[in-house]
Amino acid sequence: MQSSKFGQKCMRNERNLRTLGVLLKNDRLGLLMIAASLVVIAIVSGLLYSYQSKLHAEKMRVHGVSLTRALSGTDYSQLVPETGQSNLMKSLVNVQGSEDFAYAIVVNPAGEKLYELTSAGSIAPAAAMPVQPFAWFGEHNVVSPGDGRQIREFFAPVMKDGQLAGFIRAGYYNQQASMLSNQVSSWGLMALPIFLLTAFSYFLIRREIKLLSQLSIKMEQTSLSYGMQVITPEHDRGFGDLIQRFDHFIQLAQSRANEMDRESLSSRTDAHLVSYRQEKAESALNSIPDGVLIIDDACQPSFANAKLEPILGVSREDIVGQSPQAWCKNKEVLAFLLRFKSSLSAMRSARIEYIPEGNPDQRISVSGFPLFSPRDQNTPFGMLIIFRDISKEYLAMQAGTEFVSHVAHELKTPLNTLAVYSELLLDYTSLSETERVDSVNVIYGEVERMAGLINNLLNISKMDAGTLQLVRKRVKLHDLMQDAFDSMGNNALGKGVEVELYIPPDLGSVRLDKDLFRIAIDNLLSNAIKYSNPGGKVTVSAQYMDDGQMQISVRDQGIGISSEECEKVFLKYYRVGNSESSSRSGHGLGLYLARQIISLHHGTITVNSELGKGTEFIITFKAQSVQLEESQEL
Repeated sequence: MQSSKFGQKCMRNERNLRTLGVLLKNDRLGLLMIAASLVVIAIVSGLLYSYQSKLHAEKMRVHGVSLTRALSGTDYSQLVPETGQSNLMKSLVNVQGSEDFAYAIVVNPAGEKLYELTSAGSIAPAAAMPVQPFAWFGEHNVVSPGDGRQIREFFAPVMKDGQLAGFIRAGYYNQQASMLSNQVSSWGLMALPIFLLTAFSYFLIRREIKLLSQLSIKMEQTSLSYGMQVITPEHDRGFGDLIQRFDHFIQLAQSRANEMDRESLSSRTDAHLVSYRQEKAESALNSIPDGVLIIDDACQPSFANAKLEPILGVSREDIVGQSPQAWCKNKEVLAFLLRFKSSLSAMRSARIEYIPEGNPDQRISVSGFPLFSPRDQNTPFGMLIIFRDISKEYLAMQAGTEFVSHVAHELKTPLNTLAVYSELLLDYTSLSETERVDSVNVIYGEVERMAGLINNLLNISKMDAGTLQLVRKRVKLHDLMQDAFDSMGNNALGKGVEVELYIPPDLGSVRLDKDLFRIAIDNLLSNAIKYSNPGGKVTVSAQYMDDGQMQISVRDQGIGISSEECEKVFLKYYRVGNSESSSRSGHGLGLYLARQIISLHHGTITVNSELGKGTEFIITFKAQSVQLEESQEL
């Protein structure tokens, strides 16, 4: 018992000795702080003096250069005035008001003084002036002959009648010593708060260190009560050792907590890694432009991307985790999904196509691909189902098939006609003159018909390939429209259709590709005649608009087009599906080609139509003035 008390007393004495050592070292800390403050004051003072010296030199140089440059460009008579005249040099020096000014003199090229202006007690030293013109402007250091002070002298040439008449010399004192003495008081005021701040900081530190010493004692007592021994260094080095002991205490107190944190972190990391991989896979599947559905071996959906919702008309929440019978309304798709419940069926890919209910124009392709286990490529654990909207591809394929059929028909009909009339012309002598002429005209017309179809196909292929280029020239629109009108006259006459042309004779010229624009006009005219009934009328007109646009109109009184199909008539291969239109020859390229040509001319084409009352196509494009056309040709 007595030995235990003796041990505790020894520990208290040891702590008291360490505390005393810390206090003694705190005194050394105060001396170090004072020394450090002196060093800081010296550095700041040196930087301030360097800055002031540099600022003073720059100010002196600005005064010297500005004075010499100003006097160098002055008339010689004003620099060396006659008796009684005012002197410009003195005025400029007074305006500057520089305390460092020593002298300003005018010397001849040999260095002899012509005029001198000096400050009180200053003597201008002699100096050799440069001979070469490149050195006439400059500066150098000289010494005052009277008191030996350093002078910075600036010089510049004085010209008279284009010849060198002398030099302007202006000197300023380098008064760094006086500047240093002027700054002593300000530096003293600057050093005082630094000393006061150092003393205040020292007393604050001593107060805090005393509290930390008490904390060290409490820390040792607490660590011993928990069965932990805090490392105590053999030689106490003050505040640093206190921080070391405190750090070790914290490490011991948190060792178990850190171990538990590591276990928890490992668990969270594994969970985050799994979640990240799942999110990355889902992000990749969501970025696919098709609908994606993943089902397990029990045919239960485990994933569905956002693209699947508009295809099936069901939200993803209603799909994932639910059997296909609960959300799949299409019998074909349901049967397709349920077939993968069988392990043998899940080993093979499959594909079907179906038409959604209520949307006969849409066609969906459904493809299934087996998903195999990474560990065993022979064991499927689900299926990847891809839903793809193939409506455009189907319509394009259907349109292409119909187009080939139409083109074959369009080529077969004139070929049959050519064969018949060619066979008829074999018996040339038995035909009358009228019959021979009619046969040749029919053959010519059918050849023109086939040539027009082939030219349309060639032009469309060039447009699709991007190789069709406009060759703009100045074209008289009246003549272009008249030629198109005349070429269609016989065709209209043969169908019993009247064609009228309303074009002002002063319509003027426009810049366009004549051949391509003629194709667009011919296609509109031929369509208007084709879909007009016998006895009908086709009207062609053109006019300038108030906004500088040119407008061309082709109007007929034919079978007309429904409002739903007005925009579709400009699509490639498209033909109106009613019986009236189908009974008339065509291949669905004329209006498509016309719109493309007008677009190349930066114009627009619109259609206004009503079933049974006729159709009007309106072309609008920018019409350039004749003056602009002529300037572009130049």
